[in-house]
Amino acid sequence: MDAQEILAMADERFERRLTEESAAIRQEIATLRSEMATRAETQALREDVNAIRQTMATRAETEAIRQEMTALRGAMATREEATALRQEMTAGFSRLERQIAESRVDIIKWSFLFWTGQYFVIIGFLLVFLRAR
Repeated sequence: MDAQEILAMADERFERRLTEESAAIRQEIATLRSEMATRAETQALREDVNAIRQTMATRAETEAIRQEMTALRGAMATREEATALRQEMTAGFSRLERQIAESRVDIIKWSFLFWTGQYFVIIGFLLVFLRAR
């Protein structure tokens, strides 16, 4: 065997070995990609599960709020009671307005009497002082 044949054989072995190693590396890369995809899917599933758990907690909170609202509705006054209260308040306010109007008339009457009395007292003092001179 001469040197050319040995080199050709070495080159051939190198090419074959390179091809085998490239195929093995490609296979490894494909496996890693699928594992990474699986990991990404697993992470996405975990996030989905956490979101569902939060939604379930929100549903439980919503149910608790609904129960509280039902209890409050039972305690709230009915429309009839509210209407009766409104009528009662209207009657009370009209009585109050009437009393204020009456007291205003009384105040004006007493004010008139007071100032009329003051007028006569001042006239009386003036007459007394003017005659005394």
